[in-house]
Amino acid sequence: MKNILFLSLLISSFSWGQELDVQFLQTQRPASEPYNIPITINEHGQIKFGKEGNQLISINATVQATYRRSLINYSRPISQNLFTLDPVEKNIGQLEIKRTQIEYGMGLAGLVQKTFTLGIIPYRGSIQTSIRNKIFHNEKLPGFRMPRKFEEIEKWRTGDSGTFQTYGGIQAYVGVSSGLINFATASMGIQNQFIVEVKKITENFVTLTITEEDVDRAQLLAGPLFAYGTWGYFDGKRIGLEFMLNLDDRYHHELFEEAIKGKMTSLQRTLPVTEQKLSWKGKDRSFYHGIPMVAGHTRIAGSYELLEEDVEGDLEFSGHENGGLLRKLRNTYQYIFQTEEAMALIWTSEINKVNYKEFDRYFYSKGRIIGVRGFDRDIPANTFFGSVISQLGISFSKTEIEALTSEDLAPIKSYMKARCVAERLSCRMERKLGKIMNQIKHSLNKPWIERRLILGKLMIKEPALIYSMVQHLGLKKEVYFKFLSEKYQSIEGTETLYGDSSLRSGIN
Repeated sequence: MKNILFLSLLISSFSWGQELDVQFLQTQRPASEPYNIPITINEHGQIKFGKEGNQLISINATVQATYRRSLINYSRPISQNLFTLDPVEKNIGQLEIKRTQIEYGMGLAGLVQKTFTLGIIPYRGSIQTSIRNKIFHNEKLPGFRMPRKFEEIEKWRTGDSGTFQTYGGIQAYVGVSSGLINFATASMGIQNQFIVEVKKITENFVTLTITEEDVDRAQLLAGPLFAYGTWGYFDGKRIGLEFMLNLDDRYHHELFEEAIKGKMTSLQRTLPVTEQKLSWKGKDRSFYHGIPMVAGHTRIAGSYELLEEDVEGDLEFSGHENGGLLRKLRNTYQYIFQTEEAMALIWTSEINKVNYKEFDRYFYSKGRIIGVRGFDRDIPANTFFGSVISQLGISFSKTEIEALTSEDLAPIKSYMKARCVAERLSCRMERKLGKIMNQIKHSLNKPWIERRLILGKLMIKEPALIYSMVQHLGLKKEVYFKFLSEKYQSIEGTETLYGDSSLRSGIN
């Protein structure tokens, strides 16, 4: 069962092979915004290009559209509890991740006195993601599409999977503009989504997951088409049903064809089912600049309350995204997941054409600063990694966080100062370090829900603080890492950090 995040973090341990599942952040809003076409219809039904005279109200056609595509290749990962940068193992094979998103919509907008816009636009979209096995890097794979017949999956290789999402909705908006400058647009919308995920796990068995998602959205957008900020609020829920199907069972072929059409009754009545429920409420903010569909960059941050089954949690995240046909793929995120019992910190990235500087900034330096064995080796600055997907994560229990007292501040500062100097970080400066320590001191008198948020934001931004806390408190911590590379051997595993006293006393 997929979880919101690494739920093993809740027991202070990572398990090999777990994934970060925050798909709702990527799909809860449209990928594009409405754009008014400068063609108006006057009260006599005449069509004009541009605005006509001084008429009080004119009607414009409104469109929204986007196209996104990404392609990542990497060597098949192996399980290894020590990070190394090795040549790709022979005959181990490659994996290819391909993602394509298409979105389109058309509606009408009324322009009042050339300034105020009232509009409504329905839209539809689709996202297709495939993960496919390749025997060698340059192998040309045949086209990939949503299987309409169950027997089509017989041609897939074991481990191949495809996720096929269709979504649609409608949004109403009101805006204030002058010429090409959009001062502000407020919108409200509803969106639903139907997701089919198919994975071939053995030669004969396939898992089929059907997910339905509904989202209510309110959003404020300010700025022109080429540089704008958004502030959004979201309320969503999803339910997923997972089944195991047998390619050798002809009746399962019939069930599959019914399921992908949304007819689930026979499948639920016939086969064992795993049910997954997730609901969320939250808000985010972002700033975009660029040319839509050509080249753009987005900074985004948000916070959410999550409920998966009976587990309640809070999610804080921030990140950078690149978009457009002419931009390299550069998606990087930081997550802080908190529950009543624990806190997890996760850094992730998905990057094409990676050089050493980017590799070190988004992944390698984090592990080195925290003190993970294997991340302290020198790598030539001219190393080229191709495509890379990376994840690095660590968790702290409530008991460990609440063990921190005012008496610990001085030694933690000493550890952190030494680490920041060794890594030439900005926290080596006394003013910056003093500010961090004051924030830690301020958190000590706070209840758990506030303390974990203050410390979580500090630790995700300053990994040297993680190192310092582990060392001084004598903790024994598991760090999860995933490194998927096109040019080097991909690995995934955990490595244990030991604080100053944990090797001697066995403190966990």
